Amino acid sequence: MKQPVSIVTGAAGFLGSHLSERLLNDGHTVVGIDGFTDSYDPAVKRSNVESLIEHPDFRLIESDLVEVDLQNLVRDATFVFHMAARAGVRGGWGAIFDAYAHDNIFATQRLLEAAREVPGVKKIVLASTSSVYGRNPPLPTPESTPARPESYYAITKVACEKLADAYHFNFDVPVTSLRFYTLYGPRQRPDMGFHIFIKALLEDREITIYDDGAQTREVTYVTDAVEAVVRASKLQTHGQVFNIGGGVHKTLNDYLADIERITKRRFRRKSSPPVKGDQRHSRADITAARQAMGWSPTYPLEQGIREQLRWIESELS
Repeated sequence: MKQPVSIVTGAAGFLGSHLSERLLNDGHTVVGIDGFTDSYDPAVKRSNVESLIEHPDFRLIESDLVEVDLQNLVRDATFVFHMAARAGVRGGWGAIFDAYAHDNIFATQRLLEAAREVPGVKKIVLASTSSVYGRNPPLPTPESTPARPESYYAITKVACEKLADAYHFNFDVPVTSLRFYTLYGPRQRPDMGFHIFIKALLEDREITIYDDGAQTREVTYVTDAVEAVVRASKLQTHGQVFNIGGGVHKTLNDYLADIERITKRRFRRKSSPPVKGDQRHSRADITAARQAMGWSPTYPLEQGIREQLRWIESELS
């Protein structure tokens, strides 16, 4: 049986590096593409792929997705996993929109166009975000909830989803989009909450709590997210959007209490006003993913926090 060839964009990122490992373990040849942009420290991303580049079935292409020859790469691909993005709802305002548009909208359009011009890919899985629902959607939130994005990240991700819809309905490009709810675990981006909190606690630094700490989040362990991506790639139907949430929904204050209990340390905190574009509440309705893909999250929160704690400790040492 011919070995499947999978393209993973953003292969040096948090989700992309974990997905690449899973695909290699499943017997895929993996072509990873990463531009090592300044969205966060490129040295962190390079550490994410250190073990991958030693694998004989992994090839890393360091390039901007807008500029790389995607048509030739897609020609040989069985699957395309589009995990690359300029993420973060706190990326700021003003001229930074150019970077969000380039890294998210333009890159996604180039990839979909390559798939249109060179048909043959069985599935493109597009990483999206729960941020598309806006600050305070109905909870739990089904996919039918209208998008009300309030940050550059969420706005550009809605555009990516709509591009995927257009290419699917007009040209039968086989796309499925996944809206992830706050991923955590080893290699989490350094600008994300659990990473910030655990590292500050270990280094005895003060943390900033935006808003009152009563805002809620649904969090998803990274291996559960990877499992959802793999299952989505096997769907015979296309054009859907699925919520991918970890089944854990708590206030920020509750998550901080969990981390304190596990580490046996106490946070030093200061308060700050809410950040424009940030969500007040998020909670996933995953009925559609459960019914279509047989997917449900399985990773316990405490175990996930302990895994991320061990990883950050090893990075600091």
